[in-house]
Amino acid sequence: MNRFWMFAMIGLLLMTGCGGKAGSEQSRQADELIEKAYKAKDYQQLMELAENLEATGALSHAKADYWRGYASDRMNRKRMAEFYWKASLRNAASSSDGEDMDVFAKSASRLANLQTVRGDYESVLRNAIPVAERLEALQCDTTSDYINLLIYIGCCQAGLGKASDSTTDGFDRAYQKHLDNIGKHHSDAAYKDAIAGLINIAYACITVADYKKALTWTDNFGKLLGEYEQRPGTNSDYIDKQLARFNIYKAIALEGLGQQEEAAKVYEAFMTTSFSKTPEGHINANDYLTAANRWGEAADNYKSLDAMLGARQAGYTLDNIQNLLLKKYHTNLHAGRRDSAIAVSLLICDSLDNAFALAKKINEEEQTTIVQKVELMTEQQAEAARNAYFALVAALVGVLLCIIGYILYRRHGNQKLKEAHQELKQAYGQLEGDTISKERTETERRIAHDIQQHMTPESLPQHKGLSLCATLQPGKGISSDLYDSIIRDDKLFFCIGNAIKTDIQSSLLASTVWALFRTAAALEEGPDRIVTAINEAIAKEQQTETGVSLFVGVLDLQTWQLAYCNAGHPTPLLLTGDEVGELEIESDKPIGTVQGHTYIVKTTTIEADTKLFLYTNGLLNAQNTEGKTYGEKRLKGVALQGMKMHAAAQPFMESISEVIKTFAGDTPQDRDLTMMVIQH
Repeated sequence: MNRFWMFAMIGLLLMTGCGGKAGSEQSRQADELIEKAYKAKDYQQLMELAENLEATGALSHAKADYWRGYASDRMNRKRMAEFYWKASLRNAASSSDGEDMDVFAKSASRLANLQTVRGDYESVLRNAIPVAERLEALQCDTTSDYINLLIYIGCCQAGLGKASDSTTDGFDRAYQKHLDNIGKHHSDAAYKDAIAGLINIAYACITVADYKKALTWTDNFGKLLGEYEQRPGTNSDYIDKQLARFNIYKAIALEGLGQQEEAAKVYEAFMTTSFSKTPEGHINANDYLTAANRWGEAADNYKSLDAMLGARQAGYTLDNIQNLLLKKYHTNLHAGRRDSAIAVSLLICDSLDNAFALAKKINEEEQTTIVQKVELMTEQQAEAARNAYFALVAALVGVLLCIIGYILYRRHGNQKLKEAHQELKQAYGQLEGDTISKERTETERRIAHDIQQHMTPESLPQHKGLSLCATLQPGKGISSDLYDSIIRDDKLFFCIGNAIKTDIQSSLLASTVWALFRTAAALEEGPDRIVTAINEAIAKEQQTETGVSLFVGVLDLQTWQLAYCNAGHPTPLLLTGDEVGELEIESDKPIGTVQGHTYIVKTTTIEADTKLFLYTNGLLNAQNTEGKTYGEKRLKGVALQGMKMHAAAQPFMESISEVIKTFAGDTPQDRDLTMMVIQH
C-alpha cells in the first residue's frame, strides 16, 4: 500500500510539470514525500524516492545523492553512503543557491562524521576544511551542520596529534555559534544540537588523553544541560541519559588527571541515574571502570551486552566483534575470570565466519552498486559531452551550409556539397566515439586513484629496532597497487600487492583485499591464515583471470623471526652486507583466482643490519624511451649498489627510486611503482 501511494504521488508530480510556481509546488511535494519516508525510518523507500524524484526533476542531483547517502548509512552500507555524499558535494560545489548550500553542509557533516568514526582523520581534514571555508565565504555558517563540521575538524586534528591554538579556537567558535543559535531560536533542537556538539568535543579530548581540556568541556556540557533541564516540557528520559553521559565523561577525565577519589564520587552520581540501570548504561559505564582498573565490575556489566544488542546478537558484525566482544574478552581476562574469557573467545571464533560472510556480502553488493553508478555517471557525462558536440557541430554545419550555398550560387557545385557532407558525417562519428571512450576511461582512472589514495597509509608504525619505509608512485593507467602495515602484540603485520589486470573492477578488488587484510591482521596470527581468509572472502565459484598478487608477512619484533606467504607476487629480496638473496617462495595462486586453496607459510630470521626489500611488478616492467624494461637482473644490481652506499632504509629506497626515474626519463609508466623496505 505504501509503494502504491508513493508511485501515485510521483505520477501526480509528473503531471504537475515544472517551471515557475508549478516547479516550486513540485519541489514542495517532493520534500513532503521525502520527509514522510524519513520520519517513518523506511530507508528502502527513501532510497527509491530519491531515485524516482531525481528522474522527474523534482529533486536536484545534490539533494538526491544526500538522501541516498543517508539511507545507505542507516542500512549499514557505509561505502555506499560515502560514495553518495561525495557525489552530493561535487554536485553542489559549483552552486551558491541557499537550498544547495544547505545540502552541501549536510553532506559534508555526514561524511565527516562517518570518516571520523572510522578513524580516517586525514580524509576528514582534506574534505571538510574546503567546505567550511566555502560556507564561510558565502555566509552560510550559522547552521548546525556547519558548526558540527568545525567540531569534526578539531576532533580529527586532535586525533592526528595536530591539535593547536586553531583547534581550540575552532572548538570555541563552534561552542559560541551554538550559544548564538540557542539565544536566537530558544528551541529544543538548538539545545540538543549544542549538547551533541559538546559531547563530541569532550570525547575527542578524552580520546587523545587531554584530560584537562576534557574536564573543561565536560563542565560546559553540564552547565548547558542544567540550563536546558529548566525549560518546561523537556523529556525526562533524554535529560537522564545526558546526565549519565556527563558523569561518565567527567569521571574518566578526573581519573586521567589522577583524582581517583573525585572520579569515584562522580561515578556514584552516574549510578543514581535511570540510564545506568539499562544495558546500554552498563556498557557505557565500562569506559570509566576499565580506566580505573575496576575490572570485576566492568566484567559484570558486560553481561548486559546481549541485551543491548537485542535481535542483532544472532549475527555479530566485524565491528561488533572488534569494538564489543574483544573488549569483553580482555575485561574478563583482567578480572581473572578465565572461564568467562574462554567462553567469549569461543563466541568470537564462532562469530567470525558469519561476520566475514556478512562483510563479503555487503562488500559485493556495494561494489556492484558502485560500479553501476560509475557506469551511469560515465554515461551521463558522455551524454552531456555529446550534447555539447551536437551544438558545436550544428553551428559548424550552419556555417558550412552558408559557405556551400554561396559556392552553389557561384559555381553550382552540387557534387562538392555531397562530398563535404559525407566527410563531415564521418569526422563527427569518429569524434563522438573517441570522446565517449576518453571520458569513460578518465572517469574510471580518477575513481581508481581516489580509491588508492584512501588505501595508502599516511604514516607507518614505529617500533624500537625497526626501520620501515614505503612509497607508491601512481602510474598513468588505472591504479591497482596496495601496501599496509600494523603492529600488534610486538609483531609487525605487513602486505604488498597489485591487481593482475588494470581496469576499474580490478582496482575495486584490490581495495577489497586491502580492507580484508586490515580486518584479518587485527584478528589472525599467521600469514597463511590471513591470506586464506582474504581469499575465501572474495574467491568466485570457479577460477578466473582476475585476481590480486599479494605477499603477507608477520615479523616477530622480539625474535626477528619472519613468517610469510606469497600469493603470486614477485619474490622479495634479502640484502645482507655485499649479498643479494631471495626469500624462499612457494608459488601460490593469486588472491581471488581459485576457491578453497590452502596457502603455505614459510619462515626465516631477519638478522641485524639486514634489509627485506619488497616491490610490485611495476618496477620490473618500468620502460624507458626505447621501450626496454627495467627487469629483475638490473633491479638486483641497483639494490646491491644501494646497499653499499646507504646503510639506512629510507635513503636506500630513495636511491632506487632515483635510479628508476633516471632510467625511465620522460616516459610515463602504465603501472604503479611500489616499494617497501624493512630493516632490523
